[in-house]
Amino acid sequence: MVFQIAVGSTELTPKVPAFPSLWMGGYGWSPRGSSPGNVARELKAHCMVIWDDGYPNVLLRADLISIPRDMNQWIRGTLIDEGLLADTDFLMVSSHTHSGPLVGDIRPNPYILMGLNQADIDAVNGTTNVLIDRLLDLVRATLNKTRTTVTFRYAETTANIGYNRVENQTYVMNTVPILVARKANNNRVAVLFGAGSHPVSRGNDTTFDCDYPGRAAAQIEASLGVPAMFFQGTCGDQNANEPRGNSQVVNLGDKLANAVINKINANTGFTNVTGPIMTRIEEVQLPFAVDTTNPTVVANLRNRYAARLTQFPTDDVNYRHAKVMVDMIDGPGLPTHIAMPIQRWRFNGLTILALSHEVLSGFHVKLKAAYTGKLWVMGYANEVEAYIAPDNVLWNGGYEAGFEWPDNTIAGGGSYAEVYAWPAPLKASPVGVSPAVAGSAEKIIMDCCLDLLNNP
Repeated sequence: MVFQIAVGSTELTPKVPAFPSLWMGGYGWSPRGSSPGNVARELKAHCMVIWDDGYPNVLLRADLISIPRDMNQWIRGTLIDEGLLADTDFLMVSSHTHSGPLVGDIRPNPYILMGLNQADIDAVNGTTNVLIDRLLDLVRATLNKTRTTVTFRYAETTANIGYNRVENQTYVMNTVPILVARKANNNRVAVLFGAGSHPVSRGNDTTFDCDYPGRAAAQIEASLGVPAMFFQGTCGDQNANEPRGNSQVVNLGDKLANAVINKINANTGFTNVTGPIMTRIEEVQLPFAVDTTNPTVVANLRNRYAARLTQFPTDDVNYRHAKVMVDMIDGPGLPTHIAMPIQRWRFNGLTILALSHEVLSGFHVKLKAAYTGKLWVMGYANEVEAYIAPDNVLWNGGYEAGFEWPDNTIAGGGSYAEVYAWPAPLKASPVGVSPAVAGSAEKIIMDCCLDLLNNP
């Protein structure tokens, strides 16, 4: 079965005066911003529309650090309200480049992350609105482009571009998924590819850069003469290899690109991917380690966060996070869970499973082991507002777990739970108990994923 596709792209690099803010995301805990024209490589967004029996399925990827929940809901809702597509047929992924703009004002929280004042936060929101408009216009334009009839073929190769940064975790994401669209005459039309490593190869400076994913895509496009679209994997615990700097962006980008180019040119190991496309999206609610619906628990948290306000100076991240938590408790109330959309696109010959948030590689390992078919697991999909760690990481604490061991009853200093303005880490199974138990975050996620993989 053949498909019809169209591919479009647009630029997302913040530039004045179109973008009100040049504040950057990706690193805390002090203000970090660029200056006009300080750009190493342009940030881009790409859109592929796949028409299956006349119905559009939209893949949108962007060189952004994250996509907040409200941004995802606005873009998705707008496209649905305009009658352009169905909810399950829209999939959006951020590359997670750490050399891009700060996006949104809730998660991550600009005040907690960098101590920004309200005027700066308003500017960040202005830039976010420009990004939203550009992404919406890209989807609309691509839906209206001339369609090309294609077939798809899928293969995997490897590229060693990163390492596992979490203590006692050894799995390294080196799989490189590749999906190639070709015309009937076998000429290539587009390439979709992925990897699983934090785009931090440039390092913490003030230059906008799409990092190694953008460099890889540009090299693939130059070599093969067709658009190349990068999709990030479950790399919450994976960092790009060091040292940091512009030369490392080139080094790792070229290494990834060469792996893709060599595999495509060899044209071995590819299998056919056909329709129909069966799409589903589910949203699970991940519980915290403490019950924030319990008044006694909330009162205890308020006391502990109020104590932090006296323990840390006002310019310290722990003070800023504590202030936000106390204000939440005294105002609208604490969140009771972390929402996690999980999306599936099933072809004949390939299943794409797209997980929201900064999911750690342990879930990739578990899902690959549990599913016998061809499976492409994406992370940073649709919205990014937390780290999602499996039990064996949650048991030990740390940045990705959200707390300082052994106290998992409150957000840990300098952890993701502070970055993303959560009151506590996620709920784990009892230490040492495997498989994950009912009610734990890991069990909830795996049950949903396996349902999506094994059922219509």
